[in-house]
Amino acid sequence: MARLAVISDIHGNRVALEEVLRDLDRRDVDAVICLGDIVGYGPESSECVRLVRNSCRVAIRGNHEDGVLARESGRGWNPVAQAGLAFARRTLTDADKAFLAKLPSSFSIQGTLLAVHDSPVPSENGMNYLRDVHDAADAFFWLRESICLIGHTHVAACFVTDSAPNVRPHVEDLQLLTPNGTAGSASQAWSETCLVESISLPRKGRAIVNPGSVGQPRDRDPRASYAVVDLDRLAVDFHRVCYDIEEAARRTIDAGLPAVLGERLAIGA
Repeated sequence: MARLAVISDIHGNRVALEEVLRDLDRRDVDAVICLGDIVGYGPESSECVRLVRNSCRVAIRGNHEDGVLARESGRGWNPVAQAGLAFARRTLTDADKAFLAKLPSSFSIQGTLLAVHDSPVPSENGMNYLRDVHDAADAFFWLRESICLIGHTHVAACFVTDSAPNVRPHVEDLQLLTPNGTAGSASQAWSETCLVESISLPRKGRAIVNPGSVGQPRDRDPRASYAVVDLDRLAVDFHRVCYDIEEAARRTIDAGLPAVLGERLAIGA
C-alpha cells in the first residue's frame, strides 16, 4: 500500500462523501483508510456506513461510533451532538451497528504507520484533541511509527519532528504545517475542487497527519477535505472537494435534526 487515501469525520454527510469518493476515483491510490466518525450529526449515517464498507480497505472506530453503540459514551456531550447520536441510533440498521461494533480502535503497519481517531496518547474515551504543537509533543512521545494518521479535530494539519521514538520533542523544535488553500478570495477557492497543497514528510523524523473532515469541516473552508499519503514519495497531498452543500443542509433539516447542523455546513464551522 504505497499511496493511501485518508478520510475522516464523515458524520452522516452522504452528499459530501459521495463527491469525495468520486474525486478519489481520479487518483492513483492503492487503498482508502477511514479514521472514524462515520456517523452522527448528519442525516444519512446508515448510507455512509454502507459507502465506507464498500470503499475503504481499513476503517477504525471513532468516538461517535462509541456514542451510538454505548449511550454512556455520549454523556455530557452538547445537545446538538446528542441529537445526532439519537438520530443515528434510530436509523442505523442492526447490520450497520454490528459492523461498527467490530471496527478496531487503531490500525498499524509496524514501524511505518499508525492510524487512530483522535491521538496516539492513551485515552479511555477516545476524546483527545490534537490541535497544536503542545498536543503534538505529547502525542509524539507515544508514537513509535514514522507516520501517524489522526482525525477528530475536523481541521487538516501536519505536525513534523526530527526527534526519535520514545522522546518527547521540545515544542520549539516542532513544525505545524497547515494547508494554505488555493490563491484568491475565499469565494473563488470554495468554488474549486483541487489539490490544496503537497507537503514533504521527513525521511528520518516523524509526522502526524490530519486529513481534515469530509462531512463537517471546521477550518472556515466548507469544502470536503481528505488527504493522500504517499509512503514511497514520503509526501502528503491535501485535497478539497466541492459538493452540494445546500442539498446536504436540506436533508439535515428535513430529517428533523437541529437546524444549526445544516446551517454550519456553509461556513465550515
